[in-house]
Amino acid sequence: MAGYSDAAFREICRRWGAEMTYSEMISSRAVLMRTTKIPKDRCVIQLFGSDPAELAEAAEKVSDRAVWLNLNAGCPVKKVVKRGAGAALLKDLPRLRTIVREIKKRVQKPLSVKTRLGWEKDDSERIVSLLAEEGVDLVEIHARTAIQLYNGKARRDAFERLKNHFDIPIFASGDVFTPEDIDELLNHRGVDGVLVARGAVGSPWIFKAARLRFEGERYYSPTIRDRCKTVLTHLKMLSKDKGERKAIVEFRKFITPYTKGLRGAKEFRRYAMTLKDYSM
Repeated sequence: MAGYSDAAFREICRRWGAEMTYSEMISSRAVLMRTTKIPKDRCVIQLFGSDPAELAEAAEKVSDRAVWLNLNAGCPVKKVVKRGAGAALLKDLPRLRTIVREIKKRVQKPLSVKTRLGWEKDDSERIVSLLAEEGVDLVEIHARTAIQLYNGKARRDAFERLKNHFDIPIFASGDVFTPEDIDELLNHRGVDGVLVARGAVGSPWIFKAARLRFEGERYYSPTIRDRCKTVLTHLKMLSKDKGERKAIVEFRKFITPYTKGLRGAKEFRRYAMTLKDYSM
């Protein structure tokens, strides 16, 4: 998630039980021009771009830092799509095939591809078939088309159909906000894993809650003390990475999600938005 899944947020999610975390999208061109920072923590490094040779070279350069590599072919954001990257690749499947093929030639690390059901219609069987043919190790699918953006409901029925047709591991994404959502996708839709994106913003304990649900505990909610500790730890780590002033500004987008449903949240948010510094 651009603007959210930086090193501090990834570490918070890991502390709450996330088995793996993904970097923000990193431009292949920025890697080659050395104008971006490569994550130092153990995570999946997510690349985007449209040029097969550039992407393959960038993948090779970052592969030593990655648990595995991920190609983003699903981001529907306009500024990404207009560059022919992200979900735009779903309109040019031959190019997507070439990109995957070139990366696989250069890199030994496992490669996953994050995608959507299609550009404007469900073309997921064709997409997954292509990726499986080219030796992709894992496909992560957001169960909407690109033109839907985040509108409407994610089509979870698509996962059952795809798992009946293909042996390649499939991770589900889209509208994952509760432990019940994770349970349904894993145990009733047949997927091999679940990506939690927006559902972890302000609620990183969703990972612990899901694990406890699988162990028989039907409901989990962190204490106020645990919530406060998480907020302060998150801000402290962000400050260490980016400096106090920048961290406070960037952290504002997390304040509303972290305090959703809490007594006195409105007053706290108003106060927090005025902070210029803090002391730990």
